[in-house]
Amino acid sequence: MVDRPKHSTHRVIINSGLVENGSVCSHDLVHVYQADIFLRVAMTVLPIAAVVSYLLDSIWQLTTSSTYAGLSSTVLHIFYYLQFYSFFTVQPSWIITVFNITYQIIIWIVRIGGDVVYLIDHKQAGDKFYTVILSVNIVQDTVFICWICAYKILQYEPLIKVEHKALFSVVSRLEVILAILVPIFSRKDNLVKRTVANISLFILYDFFAGYYRWFTVRLKWCLWLFVVFVTVSVCNEWLYFAKGHEFEICDKIGAAFEFLAECSCCLLIIWQFQMPSKTKKPNSVL
Repeated sequence: MVDRPKHSTHRVIINSGLVENGSVCSHDLVHVYQADIFLRVAMTVLPIAAVVSYLLDSIWQLTTSSTYAGLSSTVLHIFYYLQFYSFFTVQPSWIITVFNITYQIIIWIVRIGGDVVYLIDHKQAGDKFYTVILSVNIVQDTVFICWICAYKILQYEPLIKVEHKALFSVVSRLEVILAILVPIFSRKDNLVKRTVANISLFILYDFFAGYYRWFTVRLKWCLWLFVVFVTVSVCNEWLYFAKGHEFEICDKIGAAFEFLAECSCCLLIIWQFQMPSKTKKPNSVL
């Protein structure tokens, strides 16, 4: 049952949230965080796990020649992008502000630490292309995390919500991918995953597509570019391995388009935030 504001005239239910006037553009999104303590803890811990895994994998790749280096962070990478949905509601509000700032600083330090270690690894190998990509990636990660932190402090409301069903669906897909990749990587001595984020990205755009009808024009553009960039990146990575590493240009194109896909993904996440709704929020949603 939903307690309706007296002035409400038209509303559309999105899972457990509400959109006034059926349009995200109007900034009338009434977002209701519907989550038990398990989901809240999961959405707080998993992004930390993702960046820690990224840092550990970067150190592993720098210090060893194991083909597993980078595999765990590739699988967990999706939760780095879902950091926008980590939340707690307590009083007074300054506690939340301190928590959000501290949380985002921790994510930034660990994430940038991983970027720097990968940068050192490629620089030692004399790979100028990946050195440039990772240098720009440090800037991208910093800007993304800062914007997420700012929106949390300002209490902006995300259009895209992570619910139990969506989270379990993501985890189950990742488990299937991991079950496929581990035997492949263990049997191929010279097989190393070239891209980091593609697995996470094509799961993410499928998840984001569920909100397509409520997207503004620029969010739709972002999503379409996101899909195109990921597709081009994956195709080039496939060509690189299919041709026995002969086409070095495919490796570089794949990495470049993966970076562009990450940029479009970050923009989509940032732009989907809405100003805090002034409309009275419902007391309960059943």
